[in-house]
Amino acid sequence: MAGMSRREVAKALGVDEKAVRKALKSGRIKELPDGTLDLEEVRADWARHTDPAHSRVRTQAAVPDSSPVRSREDAEEAISLIKRVLTEEGVAAGDEIDFGLARTAETILKARERELKLLERRKILVPLARVKTHIEKAFIGYRQAMQRLPSRHAAEIAAALGCNPAALDAAMSKAIAAELDELSAPVVRS
Repeated sequence: MAGMSRREVAKALGVDEKAVRKALKSGRIKELPDGTLDLEEVRADWARHTDPAHSRVRTQAAVPDSSPVRSREDAEEAISLIKRVLTEEGVAAGDEIDFGLARTAETILKARERELKLLERRKILVPLARVKTHIEKAFIGYRQAMQRLPSRHAAEIAAALGCNPAALDAAMSKAIAAELDELSAPVVRS
């Protein structure tokens, strides 16, 4: 095929001539030695060097090779993630995942991430580490208050019951310690 002018190539691709000039200047497409452009070569270069989401030019090889899949398992995992996200949002995802569906899934995930960040800024969503630290401090305070309970009230209770305050203090301390030890044992969920 004979070389075409920038204007002709722009018209054939459905873009502005400015976009063709910009692609030439950035080196995404190449001119022939005579200064004209080969349409098929331009289409191939355009697909290889341009993100399809930012291009009005649609070609068969429109998916960029920016992050190559390293194994079949990686590919299957990525596809299952896309299908799961689309299904959760009520978008029908068939057996074939095209660039449009992948882009939709990516947009959904970005929206979810923004929502989580917003909830975190509003202090509605709190990081797990902070919650654990707070719970640990609260339990330590509860444990200390419970351990002080016999020494504070043993004399009054012993007087009311008519028993030895030291024996009552020791018995209550032992019982409370056993209960607190049981409470602080890690919970294993089955």
